[in-house]
Amino acid sequence: MSESFAFVPEIERLAPELGLSLHAGEMERLGAYLGEVERWNASTNLTGNLTPPELVRHALESVLGAPLFGESREIVDIGSGGGFPGVPLAIMGLRVALLEPRERRAAFLRHVVRVLSLLNARVVVDRVEKLPAGSFSAASIRAVGDLGGLLGRGEFLETEGSLGIWTTSAERLARELSAGFRLERRIAIPGSERREIALFRKCSPGNTPPASAS
Repeated sequence: MSESFAFVPEIERLAPELGLSLHAGEMERLGAYLGEVERWNASTNLTGNLTPPELVRHALESVLGAPLFGESREIVDIGSGGGFPGVPLAIMGLRVALLEPRERRAAFLRHVVRVLSLLNARVVVDRVEKLPAGSFSAASIRAVGDLGGLLGRGEFLETEGSLGIWTTSAERLARELSAGFRLERRIAIPGSERREIALFRKCSPGNTPPASAS
């Protein structure tokens, strides 16, 4: 995991600013993962032109959401791409299915799972619309356009399943997803003016109460 060494000092510096306490093994694995992201970015556009400090912040912001999924049996990370937030969540010990329809990016994710020995992660090459009903207890996603159209009523989640979204517009998403989800909790990301993690709960059939947050 020699690639990790370039990232570990920045992880050590930034983690306390986000209120995170990571042990050496977790930091080394996060660093090794980011090293692979940087290496593959040369041939595959995984994350755009993010600098190493920006990659570290993406990884740690992903870790920040891990406590939201503590009771989940398996999280599906929708449109996983370069692995945010799914790979950092798996590094923190959560069971994650990395859902990615594009084969080149799925190849990257399979490589990361193998290199990091993430036995609690698997790669699923498919689209969220094709997932069987009730197949996951939770989902994670970095907010993309038209989430209402993409997620619908969250048929792929169990009843009362959770949905964690890394976003800058939780209130807009609450309106967009109101047909199938209610906004339950919001976590502001330290050091950011707008970024936050919004936890939604899938509504029971026939029960779509107004969005609320605490």
